[in-house]
Amino acid sequence: MGMNDALLSGISGTVLFDFDGDCIGDVDSFLYGFVVQAWQNGSLAGTTTVGLQGVYSMTLDPGDYLITVQKPSGAWQYCPDTIPVSLDADPLTDINFTAVYNPQPLDEISGYIFEDVDGDCIRDPFEEPRAGWPVVLVLFGGGAVQTFTTETDANGYYLFDNLNGMTNASWGNLSVSSPQGDGLNCSVYCNQALNITFPNGTSAQSDIGVHCDSLPACPIMDVSIAVNALRPCFASTYHVNYCNIGALVAENASVELTIDPALQVTGSSVPWSSVNGNTYTFNVGDLTPEQCGTFSITVFTPCNDPVGLTYCSEAHGYPDAPCAPAGLNWDGSQIEVTAACTGGEVSFTISNIGLGNMTQPLEYVVVEDNVLLMQAPGSFQLNAGTSQTFTFQPNGAFLRMEADQSPGFPGFSMPAAWVEGCTTGSGNVSLGFVNQYALNDQDPWLDVFCLESVASFDPNDKQGFPRGVGSEHFIGQNTEIEYMVRFQNTGTASAINVEIRDTIPVQFLDPSSVRPGAASHAYGFDLQGDGVVVFKFADINLPDSNANEAASHGFVKFLVSQRKDVPLGTKIENTAAILFDFNAPVITNQTLHTIGENFVVVSDQTVLQPDVQVKVTPNPMANRVTVNVEGLTDTKNMRFQLLSAMSRSVLEGHFSGENYSFEAGNLPAGVYFYEIRNGEKVLATGKLVKM
Repeated sequence: MGMNDALLSGISGTVLFDFDGDCIGDVDSFLYGFVVQAWQNGSLAGTTTVGLQGVYSMTLDPGDYLITVQKPSGAWQYCPDTIPVSLDADPLTDINFTAVYNPQPLDEISGYIFEDVDGDCIRDPFEEPRAGWPVVLVLFGGGAVQTFTTETDANGYYLFDNLNGMTNASWGNLSVSSPQGDGLNCSVYCNQALNITFPNGTSAQSDIGVHCDSLPACPIMDVSIAVNALRPCFASTYHVNYCNIGALVAENASVELTIDPALQVTGSSVPWSSVNGNTYTFNVGDLTPEQCGTFSITVFTPCNDPVGLTYCSEAHGYPDAPCAPAGLNWDGSQIEVTAACTGGEVSFTISNIGLGNMTQPLEYVVVEDNVLLMQAPGSFQLNAGTSQTFTFQPNGAFLRMEADQSPGFPGFSMPAAWVEGCTTGSGNVSLGFVNQYALNDQDPWLDVFCLESVASFDPNDKQGFPRGVGSEHFIGQNTEIEYMVRFQNTGTASAINVEIRDTIPVQFLDPSSVRPGAASHAYGFDLQGDGVVVFKFADINLPDSNANEAASHGFVKFLVSQRKDVPLGTKIENTAAILFDFNAPVITNQTLHTIGENFVVVSDQTVLQPDVQVKVTPNPMANRVTVNVEGLTDTKNMRFQLLSAMSRSVLEGHFSGENYSFEAGNLPAGVYFYEIRNGEKVLATGKLVKM
């Protein structure tokens, strides 16, 4: 809007640069993009930005306001600083500001680190200081980046007072950590305290509230396993990371790797201690609290396996006993589910491998390609050492069984097992379903990593596990998410340093719960303000893909918890930035998880004609739905009708050959029914769900 354009009610003016400090804007000195604010009774009543010609305008209701311009940093001053206005129905013009840019050298940055007992980010007299904590300050300004380090004194006080070369136009980040080996597991309560700016001077104070839990009073192994990619007829390397996250020494610790039986193990970075079938044991000795280590194992993927087949390998750390006692009502049972594709059938076995008999029935469910095979959960009740087996026809579908643990069971196990690609003939098989679900590795000493084989893949990407069900990637509330970032140097020279920066959505994910995991190379880990997860691969010397394609790849993964009971329907989206030396960051694809419930639907399809197969996907519906009918010789009179739960027709249409599709994106959430007719004869009916 120009200065003379009509303004219904409000203010307009200019924000110009003042080179000589006389409070008169200089010609052609427009400050494009600055933010003008209107305040009323201490509350922000309106904002606008300065346009290309240094002009702004803002529509406001009649009343009294204070008009200010937001300072990008303390190096900026305005003349005047604030303009009071009284508005009636007529607009006010010439509410003008001039700006002076006068950066000054920094004096100091200081503050306290304290145990924030009440979580209010305010240092109270009753809250204990955190002494001896390392504090790292990174400042950005004037095209330079400087890093400063110190530690807190006995009062939890830290001070940076030698900030040569930096001005109050700078900005930066603080990072803090508890002293190594202190037996504490700490997180920052108020991440905004880690961001440093200088809005009103040349000093800044930031008090940092933390919350520390003592490490569990026992040895606990935390393990992680992953592989960058699996390609038929190629070798790949699984990398394993292990730590003792308990407060006591883990004596005679070991890591047991169970490699997918279809993969051929060809070697390892350290010798294994023993092998039993496809299970390899690595003794890692006594581990002190917070002591970690890594090793790797190399495998070969069969040449004749189909691309897209899922391979699952597992790392199990010992000791593996939880510190917390079992619940008072625990019956001593421990439920395990296993699966097999043998003898022309798929079998699931539920076993009680605990020492106690089950005192009450528990439930189980079976899923086929994201559809429940039962109208209601089944039940089982087993004595110690007994089991129950269920068999299914091997039709090539993905099958998964989930079972409950008895109340009070010590640990986080959620028993599950699955079978992919089991068939007696050469028919189609369902691939890509395994990673849509959690893999029963919630205990820290157990990590199951499943990955589909590929012929080629995006060298710089991000994946989230579980991937979630359907095109909306549904997962349940409070389900942990494991992110994996893969990178490749596709430049023309080696990358000396690689850095991964992943800003997680802290409104949905808890940054204090982040657990770094397996990686292809040694890394330094940092968690910065506003949920920025940082992995630094210093001196990685990653060769470029032209010089050494196989060695030009890398990856890292980490685990993070949802905040408690994130609302249903919430979409958790995330990307990562990959920085190779001083090049512009490479931004990965965006991952998506939608928080839902009951997103695995009950199989309600009825096909009324023998030898006819009907597929309606996806279910639950999201956007485009595809209907396919096979087994008919004449399809020219076939039509589809979708009905609401009140039996009102929502849409209908004719097939094109064996296929029909429709757009469900604008349909309201709810349950729908469908009917497929061939002429006047009903061919099939079923149920669809829109989340």
